[in-house]
Amino acid sequence: MSETTYFWQGGRRIEIQKDDSAITIYADDEAEARSAAAQAGVELRATETAAPGLVRGHIIGDRDRSVDRLRAEDHIVHHVYHNRQAPEDEYLITESFFLKFKPETPDPRILEYLAAEHLVVEREMGDKAYLVRVTGATGRNPIRTANAAASRDDVEYAEPNLIRQLTKFAFIPPDNLFSRQWHLHAPMAGSDLVAGAGIFAPEAWDLTRGRRDVVVAVADDGFDLTHPDFQGEGKVVAQLNATLGSGSNPAVIDWDGNVSPRPGDYHGTPCLGVAVAEGNGTGVVGVAPGCALVAVRFPLAAMSDAQFIVMFEKISALADVVSCSWGVGPADAPMSTTLKSAMATLARSGGRRGKGLIFCIAAGNNNCPVQDLENTRIYRFRDRFGIRSYRGPIDRWIAAHPDAITVSASTSRKTRSAYSSWGKQICVCAPSDNWDDLGQISPPGRGITTTDNEGFGLNSDFTPGSRFTDDFGGTSSATPTVAGVAALVLSANPALTALEVRHILQQTADKDLSLVTDTPVNEDGAFNDEGFSLWFGYGKVNAFRAVQAAVAGAATDRLVDVRNEVSLEIPDVGAPVLSTIEINEDGTIADLRIQVDISHTFIGDLRVDLIAPEGTGVVLHNNTGGSAKDLIRTYSTQDTPALRPLLNRSIRGTWQLRVRDSFRLDVGRLNGWRIAARVAG
Repeated sequence: MSETTYFWQGGRRIEIQKDDSAITIYADDEAEARSAAAQAGVELRATETAAPGLVRGHIIGDRDRSVDRLRAEDHIVHHVYHNRQAPEDEYLITESFFLKFKPETPDPRILEYLAAEHLVVEREMGDKAYLVRVTGATGRNPIRTANAAASRDDVEYAEPNLIRQLTKFAFIPPDNLFSRQWHLHAPMAGSDLVAGAGIFAPEAWDLTRGRRDVVVAVADDGFDLTHPDFQGEGKVVAQLNATLGSGSNPAVIDWDGNVSPRPGDYHGTPCLGVAVAEGNGTGVVGVAPGCALVAVRFPLAAMSDAQFIVMFEKISALADVVSCSWGVGPADAPMSTTLKSAMATLARSGGRRGKGLIFCIAAGNNNCPVQDLENTRIYRFRDRFGIRSYRGPIDRWIAAHPDAITVSASTSRKTRSAYSSWGKQICVCAPSDNWDDLGQISPPGRGITTTDNEGFGLNSDFTPGSRFTDDFGGTSSATPTVAGVAALVLSANPALTALEVRHILQQTADKDLSLVTDTPVNEDGAFNDEGFSLWFGYGKVNAFRAVQAAVAGAATDRLVDVRNEVSLEIPDVGAPVLSTIEINEDGTIADLRIQVDISHTFIGDLRVDLIAPEGTGVVLHNNTGGSAKDLIRTYSTQDTPALRPLLNRSIRGTWQLRVRDSFRLDVGRLNGWRIAARVAG
C-alpha cells in the first residue's frame, strides 16, 4: 500500500510523514486503550487523552505490524503525522473529511460516488459540501480517500477533519476593584501606568452601558455563574456545556447546562468577567456590564473542525458576539476550507439578529506571526513541555480568518505586551498585562483585575482565597475586552452588521502607542500610511470613540424588526401557505434579512418565496437540502443575491412569505418568520 505523504487543508497542500511510533486509538480512556493493545499483542506506552474518546500513545516495536494487529481487532487506529517542513507540527486525524463538489455536479453522480466509496454522510454542509466518514469497506484511510477525491474533476476540494489541539492564551505573572481596573479607565499616570492606557470605558458608558438584548458568548473551560458579578435579571441567557462523543461521529456534541469549573478550569471565569461583569456596586465591572451572556464550556484541549462548526452554529443562534481566548501555538495549522467558509457565513448572516456573528479571536502569546507561510526564522516559545523551537510555515488557524477581529495586547505603559503575537491579521489591540514567558519574568506593566474562581479544586484560580484577581492577562484578557466594546457598539446601534462593527473598531482605535518592546520582534511595529501596525493592528481599541461612531450612524439609520410567530400546517403536495407581515413605517431599505423557522421532515420538498409589497418575488429556498430536517435559516443580502434588488426600495407595505410542499410523503409546519431591515430616511 502506498505511503500517505500529503493532505489538503485550506486549499494548501501540506507535505506530511508518519511519526516513528505515535498513534491514536479510539477509546474512552487510557486504560481501555492499553487493554485493547494488550489483547492484540501490542505494547503501548506513554498514553494520554488527546481528545474525548481519543487516546494518543507510542508503540514499542514494529509500528506498522502493530497497527495492523489493532485494526484486525476492529479498533480504529491512525498514525500521528508531522509536517515535513516543520516536524514540530503534529496532526491528529479523524475518520472523516470535508468533501465539496463543484456546483454543476449532478446529485445522482454525487450519490453514486458516495456509494461506490462506501462513505457515510455525517452532515450536509450546504452548497454540495459534506462531512463524510470512511468505513471498513472504503479500504483507505480518510487522508488517502480525501486525496483521491480531490483529484476528481467534479470535486472542488477534499480535506481531512483534523483534531485541533488548543492552548489557553493566558499567563499567570509571578504574583501580585473599579479603581484597580486601569484597563477600563486610566486618566492619570501612576506606577507602571501611562495616562490613556485604558479603553475610555466610563466615557462610553455615558452613552450606553450595554443592553440586555445584546448577548456576548464566551467559549472557554468553565464558569462560576454563582459569582456575584454575574447576577442580575436576564443576565444569563444560556449555559452550554459541550460533551464530545467517543469520536466515531465527528460532528456530534451533546449539550447540558453544567458549565461550572472542574479542577484545572481557571480560564473562563476571568474572561467572562472582563467582558460582561455586572455593574452592581460591588467587585469588578466588565466592559459591557449591561449586556447579557452565554457561557459555553467545551473541552479546551482538542476538538475537530467539524465540532467547532457545530459549536459556532450553536452560539450563533444565541449570541451577537463570541469571545475566543484560545487557539493553536506556532504551527502550520491552516483552517479547513469548510470551517473557513462556515465562519465566513456566520460572520455575514449568523448571530441572533441574522446580521453576522462577531468573532473576537486571540492572536496568541508566543511573540510570533499569526501567519507567515514563507517563514524560515526560528521562534522559541514555552508550552507545557518547556521551551521549544519552531521553524517552518506559520498559519495559526482561526486567528488568521479574514472576517475575525484578531486581537493583540498592549500594556499599562502603552507598549506592546512582551508575549503578544503580531502580523497582518491583527485588527486591533487591547490593554493587558506584560510577561516574558521565555525569561519567566514580568517586565514593567500591570495585570488585569477581574473575576476569579474560588473553591473549584486544584489549579482552578489565579488568586487563592479571593473571588477576584489582579493577575489575569495575555491576549486571553485583551480578547474579551474587545468583545465587550463590540457589544457596546451594537447596543448603541443595533442595526449594524458584524463587519460594520469590525470596521468601526478599526477606524476609531488609538494610535498613540510606544514602539518600545521588552522582547525582540522580527518586524517593525510602526503605523504605515494606511494607519496599520503589524504589532497593534489599527490601534488600541477606544470604547468611547467606537460608541460615538455607532451613535452617529444610528442617527441616520434605524432598525425595523418585525416577527410573525404564526403556526401554519404545510399541506403535503397542496396549495401553498401564505403568511403576512405588515410594516407601517417609512424609509428605504439599506440592508435586509429574512429569518424563517420551518419544521419539516424533508426540506428538499419545500419551495419558499418572499413577496415584497410591490409584488417582487424572491426565491429563498427551492427544493434543496435533500433529506435534511427543518429549515431554520436567515437569508441576507450578503449571501442571497436575489434579495439585493429590494435594496433602496420602500419598507412600507404588506410582505408575504409563501411556502409550498412540492412532493409527497413528508409534512411540516411554518412556525414563524421575521423581517429585520436597516432603513434610511
